[in-house]
Amino acid sequence: MFPAAPRLLREGHRPLYLAAAVFTVIAIALWGHWIGAGIGSPLLPTRAIGMDWHAHELIFGYGGAVMAGIFLANAPKGLGWIFFPALTLLWIAGRIAMAMSATLPAPLVALIDLGFDLVVMARVAMPLFASKLTQENYDTKLKTLGYVSIFLLHFLSNFVMHLDWMGVWPGIASTGAMAGLMACATMNAAFGGQLTAALTRNAMVHAGETALPRPMESLDRWGPIFTALCVPAAFLPVRAFGAVLVLAGATNLFRIMFWRSGWAFKNSALLTGFHLGFMCLGLGLYAMGLSAVTAMQIFPGATHLLAIGAVAGLSMAVMMKTSLGRAGRPGHATGALKLAGAALILALVLRVSGEKEVVLMASAIFFAIAYAALAVGLAPALLGPKKQPGEPGGRPLGHGHGHGKGEGDCGCGGHGEGQGGMQSCGLHQIRGLQGSCDHD
Repeated sequence: MFPAAPRLLREGHRPLYLAAAVFTVIAIALWGHWIGAGIGSPLLPTRAIGMDWHAHELIFGYGGAVMAGIFLANAPKGLGWIFFPALTLLWIAGRIAMAMSATLPAPLVALIDLGFDLVVMARVAMPLFASKLTQENYDTKLKTLGYVSIFLLHFLSNFVMHLDWMGVWPGIASTGAMAGLMACATMNAAFGGQLTAALTRNAMVHAGETALPRPMESLDRWGPIFTALCVPAAFLPVRAFGAVLVLAGATNLFRIMFWRSGWAFKNSALLTGFHLGFMCLGLGLYAMGLSAVTAMQIFPGATHLLAIGAVAGLSMAVMMKTSLGRAGRPGHATGALKLAGAALILALVLRVSGEKEVVLMASAIFFAIAYAALAVGLAPALLGPKKQPGEPGGRPLGHGHGHGKGEGDCGCGGHGEGQGGMQSCGLHQIRGLQGSCDHD
């Protein structure tokens, strides 16, 4: 077994990110072929119609793997390196089961697919029960509970789709997919938003800037809450759903107004990805809501502004940042990663510009290119060894801030005088989850 294998097996983001990127290329290639052959053609032996399969596999397949990779840094005690390979195989089994669901009992398909979500939720929730609630750990446990709640919304939305395919709730699959998209948007509003602001602030401090992003506690609190309300609102009449979408979109757009996006665009390709993704979150939600409450016929384009621009865009940026940081690599985008971002932007522009078959096909091609480039660009960090600060290919020697040694895998430089520089992941400023900073 090659040297990187042990670390590949004991760090959740490595196999899950790689599997998610490769699977997305395959899924989008199949979707593009499906468009060309006709959406109603039996390309796969799946119980779901083509549109529902496409939505499910990107929202719950890809989305579930990425969220698990972000939050599952360490395996539960006693399971060691077995946990993450087993979890990844369970996720792959879910993709296979969905692709051939017409040949399997519907409850079995649901059990395999939903089993991954249940394991991830249970692992993320473990810190809630690891110690008694105290004044010192109250905020940490509250944040953990918030993320577990988002995972639960994601799981329940997936379950709703399976209720359709099991014949329990016929015709509800598309609504379940929309609710799942809103759950992904909620994760972006909560985790992605705080990470975007934290990364921007840290980069500006490192650059000697003084006009830093301004924290707006009320907006930062209500933005994710209003976005989360979009999940149950997806089951309401269209105009009621639209009103909640407008509220969530406007709140998140107000949040990013205070984050110095202009500075990010000028100084960092990676930060640009975070800011563009979050802008698409606010604009996508708002445009979807506007279409729902008025006669404007922009709902498909607005939905993909959210799905591609925000959900795919922000998740791609997070995958880049956490993969590079945890592997001890410099926190800037390489050529392949820049290609991934550029191709995703082209896919987004094409997809929101119209519904013609040639446009949809072109968008699918660029989307597949984006994730192929992402897989290639992240391969050294995901498959290779962790680099130490100062060694070839590693982060430059630098300084930290605060208290401690500053040698964290996250790339933040820790909290004190030390090595690693101020290439912050921002994670330890956001969450108190297990392995949040991945400090060895």
